Amino acid sequence: MKVFANKKIRNVSLVLMVIHALALMYTPGTSHSHNPKELGFWLAVWSAVSSTIVLNMFFVKFSNKD
Repeated sequence: MKVFANKKIRNVSLVLMVIHALALMYTPGTSHSHNPKELGFWLAVWSAVSSTIVLNMFFVKFSNKD
């Protein structure tokens, strides 16, 4: 996948994705949860993963424009 071709971007993105998921899981007053048996956990994970992929697609698109 071309989105994660750059090793630096990939490593930073994975770290930020984990931090994003944890922040969503432990934010009080939201529907997200830190319990994998609940839907809120998977919503937080999906949100973090999808936003990371979208941001990386933008990084790749704009970094190739010279």
